Amino acid sequence: MSAEKVSRTAWAILAAMGFGALTAQMFSTVIGPALPTIKNALSLSLSMQTWTITSYSLAFGTALVAGGRLGDLVGEVKMIVIGFSIFGAGLVMAATATSGEILVAGRTVQGIGIGISAPATLSIVVNSFPAVRHGFAVGVWGFAHGFGLLIGPIFAGYVLQVLTWRWVFWIAVPLTVAVIFVTLAATRGYTSVRASGKYDILGLILGGTGITLVTLGMQNFSGGWSQPGTWGSLVLGLAFLIAFGIAEAKVSDPLVDFTLWKKRPFSGGFFAESAVGFVYIPMLTFVGSLFLISVADFTPVQASWIMVITTGICMVLQPPAGRLVDKIGPRIPITIALLMQAAALFWMGSFNAGTTLGQMIIPLALMGAGVGVALPACNTAGMSAVGAKCAGMGSGLMQMTFNIPAALGMAVVTSIVGTLSLGKVQTELAGQPYADRAIQYAEAMQNGDISGANSILQGLPAEAARAVEHAVENAQASSIALSMLVLGVVALVGAIFAFVIIGKRREPDRLPATDLTRG
Repeated sequence: MSAEKVSRTAWAILAAMGFGALTAQMFSTVIGPALPTIKNALSLSLSMQTWTITSYSLAFGTALVAGGRLGDLVGEVKMIVIGFSIFGAGLVMAATATSGEILVAGRTVQGIGIGISAPATLSIVVNSFPAVRHGFAVGVWGFAHGFGLLIGPIFAGYVLQVLTWRWVFWIAVPLTVAVIFVTLAATRGYTSVRASGKYDILGLILGGTGITLVTLGMQNFSGGWSQPGTWGSLVLGLAFLIAFGIAEAKVSDPLVDFTLWKKRPFSGGFFAESAVGFVYIPMLTFVGSLFLISVADFTPVQASWIMVITTGICMVLQPPAGRLVDKIGPRIPITIALLMQAAALFWMGSFNAGTTLGQMIIPLALMGAGVGVALPACNTAGMSAVGAKCAGMGSGLMQMTFNIPAALGMAVVTSIVGTLSLGKVQTELAGQPYADRAIQYAEAMQNGDISGANSILQGLPAEAARAVEHAVENAQASSIALSMLVLGVVALVGAIFAFVIIGKRREPDRLPATDLTRG
């Protein structure tokens, strides 16, 4: 294969991996709109509702580590087939669930399946394309991911209008089977570049346990940072990760090769993508949900469509951004993209209860553009420094570095918003006879207890109720704005780090595409 020629097999693989990524992301996000209906049908407690989401995240994050190295040893195609088979089994479990426990188990199995297959979907794309086309290929793969995330909740909303919630999962089953057959058909001319050595079982136990505990601690932030469920999980998880690092340095075939971070493109791409995950997911959650719905008074459907300004631009820009990276390398695109995110977040730091939709459009669009350019650039930078035999490991690490920091960013912003908003309500209404009731109302709103919050308001005089609502809206708006400023600083630091670390080369390291002849 010439330096720039792309074979038909490579294009077929890219199409198949895009279809797989779209399906996986689409049906990993349908749970959000379906959860209220499922809650009523299965009588789910608030804790069980949380676990339907947390269980997937924990399983996915741990499986990324396991699947990356395993794909290098046994081949990417096998990992995709195995992973989607497991995902399909999880879908059936969820579709037939008769209790919250079975539903959570099904979501856990789904997370494992997608987690072990996800590294293979990126590594097979990178191994199939010549290095000078890596950026475009990764951009198309990212476009498919983004499109799945975009249409998943919308799809679920329409299904729920005409069918029961179980069909949200049932419809995914034949599509999952189709992904397996399409993958097998597209890879008939592909030969995996397999690594030698043994699988690091001890590393999997130590690293998987550490990642699970750290992620669980981050997701327990709603109970407060001082709670054992938060700091206990974090401390124990960090201890396991330290033990993991020590063990990996002593084995000949490690689950994670720490020498990768000695390569400037990998380090730059890895930590830049960490910054993107840290700022992007909290921004989508707190601006897209809490601010637009609770402060700006948009309906959930309206808020979802408003956030398409960000997610849609992010999705559409990834393929052309990948082409740009192919031409000039990842350093400048990553730096500019993170600066765009920082500018957008600083702009959102000026949002208040009186901010109009027209005033939100530019920063929302700027944020989407920044993330849309950053993701393919970061992934291309990281994967450019990884050899074909370690592509699965590199892919797993690059995807993990987005998801784990996203959980940390959510924890940090939740802590900021929760603490500051209550304090601001208390300050604004100090001396009022209904100040304590206002704090109770604010706490109920934070906990998602809408009926409890409404009952508190109904127990107050009309004028006092309006004052409480106004104070809480102002407090939420100002605390969210401040948290966006904090995220903006993180994005700015990420931009500086990427510019300094990645280096001045104009294009990524040239790694040969894998042999696409049958072997």
